[in-house]
Amino acid sequence: MQEKKIKIILAGGGTLGSVSPLLAIAEKYPAEYLFIGSADGPEKKILDKQGIDFVAIKTGKLRRYFSWQNFADILKIKLAFFQSIKILSKYKPDLVLTAGSFVAVPVVWAAWVLRIPVVVHQQDIQVGLANKLMAPYAKKITVTFEEQVADFNHKKVVVTGNPVRVVKDNTEYKPIVVITGGGKGARSMNDFVAKFIPQILEHYEVHHLLGEENWDQRQNQENYFPYKFISQGMINLLSQADIIISRAGMSLITEAASLKKALILIPIPDSHQEINAGFFAKHNAAVMVKQGSDQIMERYLQKLIANVSLRQALGENLYALFPKNAVNDYIILIDSIIAKNK
Repeated sequence: MQEKKIKIILAGGGTLGSVSPLLAIAEKYPAEYLFIGSADGPEKKILDKQGIDFVAIKTGKLRRYFSWQNFADILKIKLAFFQSIKILSKYKPDLVLTAGSFVAVPVVWAAWVLRIPVVVHQQDIQVGLANKLMAPYAKKITVTFEEQVADFNHKKVVVTGNPVRVVKDNTEYKPIVVITGGGKGARSMNDFVAKFIPQILEHYEVHHLLGEENWDQRQNQENYFPYKFISQGMINLLSQADIIISRAGMSLITEAASLKKALILIPIPDSHQEINAGFFAKHNAAVMVKQGSDQIMERYLQKLIANVSLRQALGENLYALFPKNAVNDYIILIDSIIAKNK
């Protein structure tokens, strides 16, 4: 008799930060997958390339401050909950995995009602509202660093590190700098770094992930390569970089760490990304530059461009901070949960 194939729901989206760890797991763990995401997020393009089935639900965001939009979003979340009940009842998954995002909240609530085990992964140093809302309903909560254990019920917590995709092919080395604001790009960050691109081009090729909505910000210069979106091959591009200039999302930071790359982090102002960036800067594992700090950015760029040893030291320090074998640890955890739930 043929053994029943394991079925896993992946939930997240809106941005690629909550998607990347899930894809790293799906790449290594053999199962039938269905991804529940948002209709207008960037995740569907990547999932189509990966061959993972996708279904969209309504999405709503609860803010920590008063907004009339909260009332409309509460209704969207209620609708998404019933959509999730219907999807999960039909699909009958063995497990639900999420790495955060408001898209996943109603999915996790629905899974709890249907007694489907849930694993919630906490990437960022600071716990976001979505994960706070999901954590009580999770069978297990996985975290990136030991420091995060205290943020949750310690009986549920497993320190796995942050799952990351492997480099599939490393092409011939060329001196390049990669600039990325994430899957959707970051318009204000693009504006900030634009003035430094001529300085960088004196020494490197520049590969710039702008985002589809920011295509008008591209520059017309020799050795400058803009991208609207990279559905595949981002990890390979990062593997060639001498310097990566980026927002401070944990998925990108983890990928850079696995490759021992020098990072300049420009966090979204007044957000959890400032805490991420501050953590790595404190450990001499990345450079943190606040958006708009032109003189600081210019000074650090000059140092990193001129000093190979400094770039290497930042990369080594970044690599050393992260627990290793995150994907393998996740596979062991998934197997144990599914075995106990049979």
